[in-house]
Amino acid sequence: MRERKDLKIYLILCFLITLVAVAVLETVLTSLINRTMLPFLAQTYFAGFDPAGIGAGKLTGAVLSALGLVVLRLLRSFLPGQAGYLFAGAQESLERHIGNALMGADAAGTLGNLSAMEWAGLLLLLTGMLLLILLPVLAGAAFYTGAVVRKIRQMEEEDRLRILEAERKQNKLLSDIAHDLRTPLTTVNGYAKALTDGMVSPEQQTQYLEAIQKKSQRMSELLNLLFDYVRLGSEGFSLKPEKTDLCELLRESVAGLYEELEAAGADPQVEVPEEPVYILADRLQLSRVVTNLLMNAMRHNPEGTKIGVFCFREGEKVRFFVADGGAPIEKERAKTLFEPFVMGDESRNSKGGSGLGLSIVKKIADMHGFGIELLQKPELTICGIPETYGKAFVLTVDGTVGS
Repeated sequence: MRERKDLKIYLILCFLITLVAVAVLETVLTSLINRTMLPFLAQTYFAGFDPAGIGAGKLTGAVLSALGLVVLRLLRSFLPGQAGYLFAGAQESLERHIGNALMGADAAGTLGNLSAMEWAGLLLLLTGMLLLILLPVLAGAAFYTGAVVRKIRQMEEEDRLRILEAERKQNKLLSDIAHDLRTPLTTVNGYAKALTDGMVSPEQQTQYLEAIQKKSQRMSELLNLLFDYVRLGSEGFSLKPEKTDLCELLRESVAGLYEELEAAGADPQVEVPEEPVYILADRLQLSRVVTNLLMNAMRHNPEGTKIGVFCFREGEKVRFFVADGGAPIEKERAKTLFEPFVMGDESRNSKGGSGLGLSIVKKIADMHGFGIELLQKPELTICGIPETYGKAFVLTVDGTVGS
């Protein structure tokens, strides 16, 4: 949509520039013709013709009429006998038109007395004048056409590069899915084979079954995340926005993960306004955003890392933060955190993450029209977050709704 709007603006600007350039060039060339070629034409062929004040429109009409006379004269000279007289009426009509409109009453007689050599000179002179008259329009058309063609080619090249980039990301996505599924699947297959082959002692069977259950759960979580990621971008999916109390949603999301937060050694700090802050949002999808951000903070930080949820209202703008006290993320890596299968640590497998959680967060935020970004010290401290937190994901809502 934005590309179409940019193209319209470009075409309008290009057209206006072309129009101004054609008008300027037309004025210059018309002045040149009036000062040089028309006086020569009057002096040589049309005695008494005053070229002063002849505009481009009249000049064009005169030139075309005179060229018509030249063509008719040539036709009459080549046609045999009485056939040439078929054009006599048209020739006399053009001569009278030129004479009455521009060049004096005796112009017709003057044109009729020209020799063949004078007709050839007149033809060359009139053709040159006509080309000069048409030059600005032709040059403007060529410039505008060239500019449009270049712009379209540029857009086609950008589209081609976008398609290649999309294919690259898709191939990487499939490769990463295969990678993340292969490891737990290999473990499950190995443990299951060991159990069926009777290679595991009764004392170890429970341990093997627990490992199979954990790896199966890991694959199920990954597939669920992948399903959510694909479904959010599918054509049939749409949000179901409703009036939602953001503060209540934040408290519920933290409460729903309290056991996991406690197991991770994080005593969550929750500071949100007591009074409701209503926004228009899909409650289920926005809850998924908060949950994914909290899970991300737990999985990619050492056990016992402090985690906090904060919400601030600034007029009609609302911002909420999911902050943690973990190590900062390098700037270059931070730029790609919201891409699929990109994570803040060196290995996706080391901490059990999928690399899809933040991509889902980004998609849901974009669909709502909300802003999402990563802030780290010192910018984070300026926002009012306590010094104990080093980084936070911030979601910005530009509008609230009344109570």
